[in-house]
Amino acid sequence: MRLICCAMALLIALTADASAAARAQITPAQVIPAEVTRAQVTRAQVTRAYVMNGLFVGTGLATIAARLRERGYIVAYGSYTQDRQFAADACANPGDRIIVIGHSFGAERAAKVATQAAACGARDVTMIGIDPAAPAEVSGVAHAVNFVGEYRGTIAGADNIPMPGYTHMGIMESPEVQARILEQAQ
Repeated sequence: MRLICCAMALLIALTADASAAARAQITPAQVIPAEVTRAQVTRAQVTRAYVMNGLFVGTGLATIAARLRERGYIVAYGSYTQDRQFAADACANPGDRIIVIGHSFGAERAAKVATQAAACGARDVTMIGIDPAAPAEVSGVAHAVNFVGEYRGTIAGADNIPMPGYTHMGIMESPEVQARILEQAQ
């Protein structure tokens, strides 16, 4: 019982932190060095990544989000329940490169957010799903891949890559799978 209480407290804390981070408004001035001129900013393409956990939160997607930030991407990390906010932000920035990543329920919502971003006029949209809990569909995107794990959920419109031998949560904790996800997000 004590373990369950601790796990629930951790889940609530992580979700609250992710929600606060997703609500924070990030401006180009916060991620672009001051010595870069306005002309250079308009020529450079900004990459926005939306990273969504499913119902259960491990450390895998947090690691992915951190690696994407190291690349200079603007990253919103949170829950699959934030899909509407993520889609609205992507649609407000159609000139930016958009990457949407999700695990489990987050993979299903990632397909939805990526499709909405493309429908809003974003031209460079990548969707990366990891072991969705149910079948989903993505359309209109430049690139879509889904790593099919224990739940065997596929995403129509994506390249579905079987990843045998991983549990539903273990697939996200694997350094090998994380490297493949980061490769797809380049």
